[in-house]
Amino acid sequence: MKKNKKYRWGLKLATLALSTSVLFSTIETASAATYTVKSGDSLWKIANQQGVSYQTLMKWNNLSSPTIHVGQKLNLNTPVSTPKPTTNPVQIAKQYVGVKYTFGGNTPGTGFDCSGYVTYVFNKAGIPTARKTAAGFYNTSKKVSTPKVGDLVFFANTYKAGISHVGIYIGNNQMINASNSGVNIASINSSYWKKHFVGYGRI
Repeated sequence: MKKNKKYRWGLKLATLALSTSVLFSTIETASAATYTVKSGDSLWKIANQQGVSYQTLMKWNNLSSPTIHVGQKLNLNTPVSTPKPTTNPVQIAKQYVGVKYTFGGNTPGTGFDCSGYVTYVFNKAGIPTARKTAAGFYNTSKKVSTPKVGDLVFFANTYKAGISHVGIYIGNNQMINASNSGVNIASINSSYWKKHFVGYGRI
């Protein structure tokens, strides 16, 4: 009987030791994602030990230079994420209703033409967008048959042959655009726009 008790106690102690070992192993693994800079370290040396370039380490840690200091903690395997802008382009677009139309214009101060307005709005919303003509936006956008709010709406043969006008879809068959009357909200199903409608595109 005493031998059985000793066996059970030995089994319990072995189980406890194993659990403790697993716990510390888990903690060690979790902490392995960071490295504390020691005396004599350089970013190049640490990067070489990790099998990555020092430029990659700089990117992961948002460093502007390769200079590091003792005690500094470095992230070793996961880039430090920067939240992306989440501003809806339509929210930005509506702020400029009433701004005058200016051919070639691309700021509220000078006025907008249709493509200058789209370029300005998308960049303000945090979506990098190069200046293009309406036809340029049409050629580089992904064509969609079912539009979402913020997609582009294209029209042809308004003042010249081919794709000649672009607006931003805001839902309910409406768009916001810079036309001859300035920045305004218009129905895509109106007699004029319906006649010139081509389709939708997504940046």
